[in-house]
Amino acid sequence: MRRGLQLLFVGWACSLTVPAFAQEPDEPADAQPAPPPPAATPPDIEKPAAAAPTPEVAAAAPSLQAPATPAGSAPAAAPAKPWYQDWHTEVTGYFRAPISMGISPRSSPDDMKGPKHLQVSYGPNRTVDSSYWSFAYTRLQEQDWAEVFIHEKHKHAEAVVGWMGYWFQAVGFRNPDAAWAPGVAYLTLDTDFEVAAVKPNVALTVGAFWPGYGYFAKYDTFTLGRFRQIGELAKLTLPLSDVAVTLAQGFGTGRDGSFNYLAPPFYGAITGLDLLAWANVRVAYKKLADVDFHVSNQWTSDPNLTQSSTPGPKSFTAVRDAHLSVMGVEANVNAPYAGHFWLSPSIMKVRNGWAIASTGTEVMHSLGGAGVATNYLGWTNSPSDSTGSGSILNLGFLYENSLSTVRGRERGSVLPDVTASFFGLLASSSLDLPTGSTLPYKTIKQFKWGVDATLQALSWLGVMARFDSVNYDLDHPAYLFSAITGRLIFSSHFLSSESIYLQYSRYRYGDKMVLNGQWPWGAPLVAGTNVLQQGPYSGTKPDMDVLKLQAEIAF
Repeated sequence: MRRGLQLLFVGWACSLTVPAFAQEPDEPADAQPAPPPPAATPPDIEKPAAAAPTPEVAAAAPSLQAPATPAGSAPAAAPAKPWYQDWHTEVTGYFRAPISMGISPRSSPDDMKGPKHLQVSYGPNRTVDSSYWSFAYTRLQEQDWAEVFIHEKHKHAEAVVGWMGYWFQAVGFRNPDAAWAPGVAYLTLDTDFEVAAVKPNVALTVGAFWPGYGYFAKYDTFTLGRFRQIGELAKLTLPLSDVAVTLAQGFGTGRDGSFNYLAPPFYGAITGLDLLAWANVRVAYKKLADVDFHVSNQWTSDPNLTQSSTPGPKSFTAVRDAHLSVMGVEANVNAPYAGHFWLSPSIMKVRNGWAIASTGTEVMHSLGGAGVATNYLGWTNSPSDSTGSGSILNLGFLYENSLSTVRGRERGSVLPDVTASFFGLLASSSLDLPTGSTLPYKTIKQFKWGVDATLQALSWLGVMARFDSVNYDLDHPAYLFSAITGRLIFSSHFLSSESIYLQYSRYRYGDKMVLNGQWPWGAPLVAGTNVLQQGPYSGTKPDMDVLKLQAEIAF
C-alpha cells in the first residue's frame, strides 16, 4: 500500500514537471554554444584548477568543440509542435479552515440545577445555522472544507481530477466519512467552427463532475440545482454580435445506496442507480445582463434498493413513481452605476421523495428527493403520514452595489470603498398528504433575509457588518432567530482571493428555536441536530455568542 502511494505521488509530480520541460524550446545539436572563455567567469566565483589538455587529447575529442557557423547564416529553428501536443498543467483549489467557539454560561450536565459557569464549546454543537443541509443555514458558521483540482489542458481538451473533503483529520478526532478521495474526474472536448460568419463553440464533458445552476453565494446553495453525478453535459454556444446564446443538455447517474462498515469491503455496499436529466438555455447581452431558463428531473428505475416482493407503501412500485423535478429562471443585471441585481424563482415538484435519497440533485439546502422531503414536505419515515410528496415555490434575490460602482470607477481604483447588499430566500411548500395523515400542517412557509456592508478602509484591511433573520415558519410564531455579525478582514489585497478574518456573532432566538428542536410531528427542525445536539442540553436555548477565526483562499 505504501509503495503504491509512493508511485502515485511520483507519477503526479512527474505530470507537473514534464509539461514545464516540454515548453522549453528545443535546440538542434549543431547550434550548441561553445564554452565561454575564462574571462567570462565572474571574478567572485572560484573554479577548481584543471590541467590543460594535451594536443593528443584535444585532437582525439573534436566533438567537444562546436563547429563553426558560416558567416551570415542563422541556426535552424526547432519545428513547432502541433497544437494537440501542447499540453500544460494547472492546479486550482479552495479551502476554508474555521475556528468556531460557542460561548455561554450554563450549568454542568451532571448538575443541571446548579450554578452556571462559562462554557466554550464546538460552535456547530450549540448553534442552529451551521447545518449545510438545512434552510436555517446562514453561512455565518460554515465548517471545514477543502478541494484541489489538477487540470491537464490543451487548446481543445481539458482533463480534471479533483479531491474534496470536509473534515481536517489532523485536528484530532477522525471522521472516516470525510476521508479525502477523488471526488471528480472528467474530460471536456470542444471545437470551434464557422457557419455564415458565426463562430459557434461545441463542448462535450463526460465523467464525474458537479454542474450547477442558480448559485446563491450568500447562502451557498442552489435555487435551480447542482448535480452530483457521473454523466455527460453537451453545450452549444452561439455568439451573435452583442448577444450570446448557450444551449446545455445533461444526462447523468447518481449512486444511491448504503455501506456497512462492519462488512468486508467492498462487498459491504448496496448500490442502486438514480437517473438525472436537465436542460438549460442562457441568453447573455454583453456583460450587462443574462437570463437562464432551466428544467431538470431525477428519478429511478432500479429495484436494487427495494427488493421486497411484498407490495407496500415502500416497495418498488412506489419507488418507480418517485421523482424530483425542478423548473426555474435565473437572471442577472449588472447596470452601470446602479449595481448588480440577481433574481431566481423556481418550483420543485416531488413525488415519493424518500425513494431518491443521498445523491443526484442538490437544491435549496437539500440533497436528493429524501433531503427535500425531510426539509419541506413532512417526511418522518411513516408513509401513512407523509410520502414526501408535494411542491415547493422558491424565490432567491440579491441586490449589491458599491461606492466605486456608483461613481463609475473600477473596483480597487478608489479607497476607501464601501460595498452593501440586500438578499433573501423564500421556500413555500404545499404538502400532498395521504388520506388519514396526522400531520397538522398542509403548508410550510419559510423565509430568510439579510443585509451587509463592508468598508474597505485599506487595500489589506476591511470591516464587515451583517444582519440575518431566519423565519422557519411564517404561519406559526416563535420559529425564528436573528444574528448581528461583525467581521475584521485581513488580506494581501482585497481583490485577491485569500483572507483571514475574525468574526463575532450575537444571536437572538424565538422560543421554538432550541437545541435539538423538532417540528410538531417529531422530525428534526434542523437537519442533523438530532445527532449533534442530543443530551442534557436538548431543548435549551442555543449559544447567543459565537466567536470565529477563519482562513480561506481560492487559487
